[in-house]
Amino acid sequence: MTETLTIGTIPAEEDCAQLGRTPDFQRLTRLEVDCYQAALIARYGPPPPGATFARDTSNHDFGRYTELALRFDPSDEAQAAYAMLADKGFGRWFHAGFTGPVEYPDSASLVLHHADLAAAIRSAISIMRPPYPEGEQAIANLRAHYPELVSA
Repeated sequence: MTETLTIGTIPAEEDCAQLGRTPDFQRLTRLEVDCYQAALIARYGPPPPGATFARDTSNHDFGRYTELALRFDPSDEAQAAYAMLADKGFGRWFHAGFTGPVEYPDSASLVLHHADLAAAIRSAISIMRPPYPEGEQAIANLRAHYPELVSA
């Protein structure tokens, strides 16, 4: 039996792309969701076997909206425990050693900090070097899960 837990698009206390308002919304929201997944993996490790991250999409009046989700078996203790961590998430990007991929200084403009997921991960790895708390484990988590994006 598999359940789908919708997690969101970004850390809870951060601003995100707004459907119907943010230019290039689809690309930016995908980037934010990808970065949020990587930040969760950096902080909590990859999901246990059988649990997987996915994209949960839905249609709204202004277009298609995408959120990060976790598919897991609630009867599996390890998967259920990971789902609780993922659902808890964290408040700000820096709580996982990341900088947000996009900043929204006001409703009419944005600042792109990372063009893609690889750039966001490389930035996080440079931020998390010692003495960053738990940085070594977070870097190991990212290198293990995204070997194609991270140079050794």
